[in-house]
Amino acid sequence: MDYDRYRLSAKECVQCLLTAAALSAVFAWLFYRSVYGMFLLPFICFIYTGDFRKRRLCARKEQLLSEFADAMQAVSAALLAGYSMENAWKEAQREVQKLRGEDACMVLELRQMNAAVGMNEPIERVLEEFAGRSGCAEIESFAEIFAFAKRSGGDFPGIIRNTVWKLTESVEVEREIASVLAGKRLEGRIMNGMPLFMLAYLNFTSGDFLDPLYGNPVGILVMSGALLGYFAALKLSERILDIHV
Repeated sequence: MDYDRYRLSAKECVQCLLTAAALSAVFAWLFYRSVYGMFLLPFICFIYTGDFRKRRLCARKEQLLSEFADAMQAVSAALLAGYSMENAWKEAQREVQKLRGEDACMVLELRQMNAAVGMNEPIERVLEEFAGRSGCAEIESFAEIFAFAKRSGGDFPGIIRNTVWKLTESVEVEREIASVLAGKRLEGRIMNGMPLFMLAYLNFTSGDFLDPLYGNPVGILVMSGALLGYFAALKLSERILDIHV
């Protein structure tokens, strides 16, 4: 599996299409008061689907990194208990399966890795291949350190223990950042929705006041500019809150 790509299921495609259609209807009414405003549907569907895919990708990578940290802790514990390197990875598969379930991404990856090692594939090469697909800098860094230590005959238990400690610390920092940003994201969503609520309120209570902005070329240009500015503000707020370690 390539973790830098996310293929939407049929259910998710329908969900994105329905959501985009609902948003297009809202924008068509608020900014144009015309069914012709539904021309925005392809554009909004493209934007929303891309954002949906990005959020799913990020969530999957975060889950994978958390499961990988559990696997490396299990490998470290097995090495300290006297297991060989190959058997330590098999033990890690059993431990992660107990913690995360059989369908966890890391369980599937460990199963494939252990099968490849059983066919005399070098474990460092298998790990590097997985790291390249993971799209996680932490996993790629671990694979490089592991391969170097394997070639140089380093202290595996010590190296893995130190790497696991740094990896676990990174995951914890990511969780703390996510916790701190959760409130800010909620505030951002409320602020992002305020222009729409204000425009809807004015349409309901003072529709005559906004009539010059609808049904004429100048008004359409003004409202189109306002809509583009609104989309730009949404993108800016997303970038501000996109913080990673």
